[in-house]
Amino acid sequence: MSLQSCFTFFLFTFAYGTCEEDFIHQQPLVVAELGSSVTLPCFHSDDFITTISWYKHSAGKKPLLIAHSAPNSGRVTYQNTFNNTNRFFITIASGSYNLSILHLEKEDFATYYCAKFFLNIMMFGEGTILLHNETNIIITPKSSFWSPVVLILSVISAISIIVNIFLMICTYCKEDASEQILSRVIQVDTNYFNYVALQSSSVTTSQEETICVYTQTSKHFMR
Repeated sequence: MSLQSCFTFFLFTFAYGTCEEDFIHQQPLVVAELGSSVTLPCFHSDDFITTISWYKHSAGKKPLLIAHSAPNSGRVTYQNTFNNTNRFFITIASGSYNLSILHLEKEDFATYYCAKFFLNIMMFGEGTILLHNETNIIITPKSSFWSPVVLILSVISAISIIVNIFLMICTYCKEDASEQILSRVIQVDTNYFNYVALQSSSVTTSQEETICVYTQTSKHFMR
């Protein structure tokens, strides 16, 4: 890299950090019919641009460069036979670089990217999907197909939660009932042992009284 290129790069880096915003914005989705015409807008900041361009990306294919321009030149250079169709046109204005497509054909429905280039740095926009309006008929059943599935899964989850709660309550009730029965058995056993001890004490006292009476009677007759 030459000294001049290095100086330009560092100057750009410093200026890029101080500028308010560097951006490139596109409309996410455009829906159109076959044979109609559309314009795909591209809005960009005017700072640090040497080239601005449009790309077409079809599913399963590599991106194709449609056209590119120098910002202030007003000239558009078309690439990859797009200049031979007479259906692709670029409109240049301050802060915008819009792509118009006339008489849409089936192969025109794809994703289009706007990009700006400066010092070997390329910044792409979010991309614009050009969609055939009849595609909605295909997409809608897919989204509606998932709704019952989500509903069924939600119901199954709710039932599972309810069953788990019910089982927890039943387990708690069984444990509580077992504790109550065990408590009653212990209480009955305690009462029984208290009764047996009381009866044993009564028998002992009665025997002692009998012995005392017998002893006194014996002494009386001995006299």
